[in-house]
Amino acid sequence: MIEMKIRRYYLQEKKLSQPHKHDFLQTKFGGLMRRFNPIWFKEYGSWLEYSIEKDATYCLYCYLFTQDIGMQSGSDSFVTKGFNSWNKKGKLDLYVGGINSAHNQALKNGENLMKQNQHIQSVFVKQSNQDKIEYQTQLNAIVDCIRFLLHRGLAFRGYDESDD
Repeated sequence: MIEMKIRRYYLQEKKLSQPHKHDFLQTKFGGLMRRFNPIWFKEYGSWLEYSIEKDATYCLYCYLFTQDIGMQSGSDSFVTKGFNSWNKKGKLDLYVGGINSAHNQALKNGENLMKQNQHIQSVFVKQSNQDKIEYQTQLNAIVDCIRFLLHRGLAFRGYDESDD
């Protein structure tokens, strides 16, 4: 429960680390100098974060909602190590994967966490006092019936051994 509160706070209060105007460090890949392309923030902006200190990108949602499902499409790269293969933009699309990928499941978990009005605790808080009283009355009646049957050694359902 505490973890969920921390995650919700992080998603509500913190901004994605997306330094658009930063002078990104260049690295040599195959004889060419490459660097992070800030245009990727537009394409993958809902989840992509960039660490200036590590010159690498990360997935916010996979970091918050990571699941241990083994090796899936470089998930380590976007959660712990960071992705910095600037010459392989296609790896970002591969990482996102299909609708049931670990990344998309993490995004869905984040969306669900932010829908507080659909959370079970919110539903209970919204119940009217009359609803609560009626529920308590029904629950007490059920418990009284169960106690009655138990004290007399009776079955909770009908007992009929006839052929039809």
